[in-house]
Amino acid sequence: MTALRPIEELLRTRARRYVPGMDFLLLLLAILGFLAVLRLSAVAGLRALGRGVEAFLAREVSEAHARRGDITALQAARITRTKTSRARLYAVLRLALTVALLVVPALSPWPRLIYATYAPLWLLFYRRRV
Repeated sequence: MTALRPIEELLRTRARRYVPGMDFLLLLLAILGFLAVLRLSAVAGLRALGRGVEAFLAREVSEAHARRGDITALQAARITRTKTSRARLYAVLRLALTVALLVVPALSPWPRLIYATYAPLWLLFYRRRV
């Protein structure tokens, strides 16, 4: 136990260094990071909602083709139904991930640092749209 005492003291003194202005910069980056993940979460939620509507419509079309007995259209509708269900699953998983990215840092001892690391996520929003 005594061998670790100098290391513990060193860590304690290094952790208490104060750099003026860094708290404000860290807070600003944390706010930007939180807003970036919040925006990702909103987009993922809207995408999951849209994919859910698409899956519902594909299921209804598939059932209508089954009632009419149109086998060729039924096969195409089932393929579409499978694709939309998979897309809905991926959208819901992405929504769950972004919500976890919002909630988990709040439960940690260093929420500012973690949210500040999310700040570069704003670069994801500036994709070129052709």
